[in-house]
Amino acid sequence: MNLNRHQEPDTSAVLIVGLESPESFADFQDNSFSFVRRNTIAEAIVTLRNNPFDKVVVALPSLKNHFEPSLKALRQVAGQAQIILLAQMLEEPLLIEHLNRNRASLRLFDDYLISPMRFEEIAKAFRQAAASTEEQMSESEKDRRIEELEKLVIQDDLTGLKNRRYLYHFLPQILALAEREQLRVTFLLFDIDDFKHYNDAYGHAVGDNVLRQTARMIQRCCRSHDVVARLGGDEFAVVFWDLPAEKPELSDNPSSEHDRRSAKLDHPREPLFMAERFCTELQQAAFEYLGPKGKGALTISGGLATYPADAKTAEELLEKADMAMLEAKRSGKNRIYLVGQPNSE
Repeated sequence: MNLNRHQEPDTSAVLIVGLESPESFADFQDNSFSFVRRNTIAEAIVTLRNNPFDKVVVALPSLKNHFEPSLKALRQVAGQAQIILLAQMLEEPLLIEHLNRNRASLRLFDDYLISPMRFEEIAKAFRQAAASTEEQMSESEKDRRIEELEKLVIQDDLTGLKNRRYLYHFLPQILALAEREQLRVTFLLFDIDDFKHYNDAYGHAVGDNVLRQTARMIQRCCRSHDVVARLGGDEFAVVFWDLPAEKPELSDNPSSEHDRRSAKLDHPREPLFMAERFCTELQQAAFEYLGPKGKGALTISGGLATYPADAKTAEELLEKADMAMLEAKRSGKNRIYLVGQPNSE
């Protein structure tokens, strides 16, 4: 390489593009790799023209509003280097759509990682990949290792849902997007009524099966871009949010009383419908490992809070939903409460 940087024969060259914090880059050091940092796509293209790299890690904000042109330009000069995007959580559905839509030969990037992610975790993935040569490692093996890394950071081991860490980073991001785009967000918090009974009566293995089946059922009742997470124990959360293309049309007079009412009342309708459908499925589901009485045995108590009608921040949204869930429990369980408006199942 022509970068005035010593590189051992077994060192893998990685180009980092667009990371804002020098401190973060400092954490990215590892003896197995030679890291070079560039601030912009233009600088990265010049560097790639003159130097070979094994991987190019691109922070998605550095692409600005030129996603396809920038990645096409990088791909043209990157040679055999893998292009890996470092994206925010709310951007994940768009990246998955691109990977699913295009054949490997047409993809603008090879894979992505979700930030925030500790850079020693990314370096760990690269160390594992470097243990085998390009000839020895199949594409499926590379994909599997990336997926394993993501699971450690953002996925709940037991259910396969997103975990608490993911949710707590995602929620402020999606509220910031909602404020910019005038989108609607509803947060559902729920847990399984009397879950301790199932662990005590049937054992923890059965309790784990209950959690897994509950996770699968709530995912089926939600849209693909809604975020379903397990916060811990038997507590789950769902972030229902509108895609920008789905945001409601307002009249020419957005300050009218009708539009103010619609903005406040219409949003919980779709999430409430999905939550009610989930409750109905629970009542009809056969939990075979609970024995003959397993059908319809599970109920939940939950609370729904909306942005911006009920809360302006992620912390407020969590707090309001938690208060609504507690009210649902005090009122007899097996129900979903909206903030300030109970809805009994």
